[in-house]
Amino acid sequence: MLPITLTHGKIDDFDAVQADTGALALTLIPELGGKISSLCDMRSGREWLWRHPRLPYQRVPHGTVYVETSDTGGWDECFPSVAACAYPVPPWQGVPVQDHGELWSHPAALTIHEASDTLRLHTRWQGVLLPYTFERTLTLWAGTARMHCAYTITNHTEHPLPYIWSAHPLLAIEPGMRLELPAEAQFHGSRPEAGAPERELRWPLTLAAGGRAFNLDSMPPRDAGVAIKLWSEPLLPGAGWAALHATNGALHMRWDPAVLPQVACWLNLGAFGFDGGAPYYNLGLEPCIGAQDSLAQAVDDYKLFATVPARGSQKWWLEVELSV
Repeated sequence: MLPITLTHGKIDDFDAVQADTGALALTLIPELGGKISSLCDMRSGREWLWRHPRLPYQRVPHGTVYVETSDTGGWDECFPSVAACAYPVPPWQGVPVQDHGELWSHPAALTIHEASDTLRLHTRWQGVLLPYTFERTLTLWAGTARMHCAYTITNHTEHPLPYIWSAHPLLAIEPGMRLELPAEAQFHGSRPEAGAPERELRWPLTLAAGGRAFNLDSMPPRDAGVAIKLWSEPLLPGAGWAALHATNGALHMRWDPAVLPQVACWLNLGAFGFDGGAPYYNLGLEPCIGAQDSLAQAVDDYKLFATVPARGSQKWWLEVELSV
């Protein structure tokens, strides 16, 4: 078995590292919030992560709106909120949390641990307006297409720290691809053009737009013009999984609902281009902790969030595996 190849280079003038296990190639850009910009199956050549066709990679100041300047694709981490909001709990009540959280716009400190058949990429962020350390360790194994993602949050204060978190990988999809989610999961849905969220939904859904209806058992045409954000109630034991199937392979996610209780999906199927250009056609497949997108709503309305105890920490994990 060949060892993992680690290469240092540049992606659009930003320092990047690429790890190649022989089956999976991953590219990480520490300066862009620890973004995973590429997740490629080397056996089929399929790139699983979407890249924005117009927005360039760039560093932006804290407080920038993610969807306007930095929705470039790849895999980001959203913490302690997804939507912009005022932090809802003392002693930080009223502190502004930026769009898609604090991590994506701040460089991550990267530490690399290499062994004979294993590689660990450890990224570490310090809170900007809130007193925490957020850590993510990606572990890869030679000859495999499996990635283990281990997360730790540490609270440095004497006060509990409520939060929500979401992995935010934007996947490159094609018409006919099949998205699988646990049949027993109960979802809530929010459509940007609608009012109140829809409740008690089950997968797969049927969405209608422009006089057409689309059953989302498989991805509809690129001009479908439909979009929805789904998030689940806490999952039952054994229901911590999701999968996306293509003609030449599949992406599988697995996790433990006891520590990572929910899953969300953002489907933008030719409906919106938030930079003002042509609508996107992509899928956010997002294991998550907490309700919907706003921490303030999660705390005040849904009562569905997590809390790092005073001077404590919390951990969870997620695995991604590519199959052919």
